[in-house]
Amino acid sequence: MGRHQAEIEAAGLRVVAVGIGEPKHAQHFCPTLAPHATCISLPEPLAHHAYGLRVASLSNLVNVQTLKHGWRAMREGHMQTRATGDERQLGGTFVVSRSGIVEFAQVSAIAGDHADIPTVLAAHRAWEAHNL
Repeated sequence: MGRHQAEIEAAGLRVVAVGIGEPKHAQHFCPTLAPHATCISLPEPLAHHAYGLRVASLSNLVNVQTLKHGWRAMREGHMQTRATGDERQLGGTFVVSRSGIVEFAQVSAIAGDHADIPTVLAAHRAWEAHNL
């Protein structure tokens, strides 16, 4: 997301990363891993479950596609550190309006299945054009 930070801000959006663990974990990891995001860490995956995010099975974690995602992440300099929550928890990307309406939702099907940021921004612009 860092490569798209200017576009995200220009769209009037704010990135909030929600992790699983104690708040001190968010304070420790956020400045390095997500410097442009507001980071929240909850001890239980309550938000993850509320938004329909899944816990991966072995086949969701170990397959050709996740190996490709892992290789891409390593090439970009990202490394897995010690996890504080359930390592099997899959992620997602959501754009939530100020009034609480979900404008865009992408639920990861496998590890490393991230939303395409230009697609997210286009969906937000389309929602704004239709709803403002």
